[in-house]
Amino acid sequence: MWCLWGSVARAGGPFRPLTQVPLVDSVEVLVEDQRLVGSALALFLGPFGAHRIYLGTTPRVAIIYGLTFGGFGVLPLIDLGHLLFSKNLEQYRNSDKLIMWGKPREQLTPR
Repeated sequence: MWCLWGSVARAGGPFRPLTQVPLVDSVEVLVEDQRLVGSALALFLGPFGAHRIYLGTTPRVAIIYGLTFGGFGVLPLIDLGHLLFSKNLEQYRNSDKLIMWGKPREQLTPR
């Protein structure tokens, strides 16, 4: 009978109605979150190439990271340094190179 009297149910916890949620500039949050998540993955799961999978890479790179335990633990540490101290992460996204910080190959075009 108590339910029929029209009482209003309210959710407990951190729930806020959609009208009270503050708006955030999504572009700024996205850039910072990718650096943070990529660095955390490099720190904790780097020898398995999890940070490279997160940034986008071919399966070949992740397999080589897994088989060599991340270049015997050296490659993830260097990757972590580049993820933390590089101004622009765009050059590391969707890279199919095993060593992500290496110089890009010159495109040879036939004449």
